[in-house]
Amino acid sequence: MAHFSQICVADSELRPGRVARVDGISTFVHADTGDFRAGSNFAQNITGNRSEIEPIEPTVGDWVLVRPGDHQYSDEIEFVVPRTSLLIRNRSVRGRSEGKSDQQILAANVNTVFIIQAANNLNVSRLEREVALVWSSGAVPVIVVSKIDLIQEVDPINFLAPLASAAPEVEIFAVSGLTGVGIRSLHRFISRGETVALIGASGVGKSTLTNQLIGENIMDTVGIRSSDTRGRHTTVTRQLLPLSDGGVLIDTPGIRTIGLVEGRVDALAKTFSEIVEFVGRCKFRDCAHEDEPGCAITQAIAAGQLQTSRFESYKCLLQELDDQRANKDRGTKTDNSREDRIKAITARQQSRLVK
Repeated sequence: MAHFSQICVADSELRPGRVARVDGISTFVHADTGDFRAGSNFAQNITGNRSEIEPIEPTVGDWVLVRPGDHQYSDEIEFVVPRTSLLIRNRSVRGRSEGKSDQQILAANVNTVFIIQAANNLNVSRLEREVALVWSSGAVPVIVVSKIDLIQEVDPINFLAPLASAAPEVEIFAVSGLTGVGIRSLHRFISRGETVALIGASGVGKSTLTNQLIGENIMDTVGIRSSDTRGRHTTVTRQLLPLSDGGVLIDTPGIRTIGLVEGRVDALAKTFSEIVEFVGRCKFRDCAHEDEPGCAITQAIAAGQLQTSRFESYKCLLQELDDQRANKDRGTKTDNSREDRIKAITARQQSRLVK
């Protein structure tokens, strides 16, 4: 934030604010002086060296500096402050590029992410992906099991045990957005200066939970479907919601698939910490953890120290990240080859003109 202050001092015309919503080419900015819309066609990332400014597309949660417009020009976001965390996922691309993926930024500068799962539709394999996604962003995951009013389970310890096994060292809370049970325990995460994002599948109760945390019905909600007791999708865009006590919530639309992106930390090591502990103990450094002698992983599974399902999830996500890196490397080589061909063609054309 040092660059933020320096630029404000050097250019008093700039207005500091935070991106609350992005609607196509228009960006909704929240500021102490009021909320307003601003363009972002010329937004630039602030770096340590002002001569190396890069263009950037602002996203929800970004801290920005806005150049006020006049009667002829609209307000324009000029600078985006370096992000402290970035929640981002890979998503599949439909159509001609079927099978490929691109990256979708969900939110920036988030301290904590509430991973919401409905009590009547828990998905452990999805949870592992969601936890890894949050760890890779630089934020801290917190699991929130919503809609506990829909189940008859009376022993919360046994009920939450599978989630606890899938997310070591991650706090878990069981709540009801309908009755308000358990909501108070979440308020410590949204104190002054803190930013919390909510992620989860469609219909898990994010909007209802948001209304409970805010204390009023800001978000639209709908009832559950009578056919399968699942919720229906209501949030259609990512948006930042300032709270009266100084905290901030970022609500997001339902996420169908969780594709991982390499992040700021080794997300798999934090998500599967009990497995990583054994990986370095194998007899051979290139152990594939299958039938090799002296494999610490297979021995731990046989001894009941590791769950087979957890190890299979770990291998699947590790392979996904490896494939992602390989595709990125191939893409870089292709781009370089294309650039080299263009340079060669240009050189030949220029030599012909000289002759």
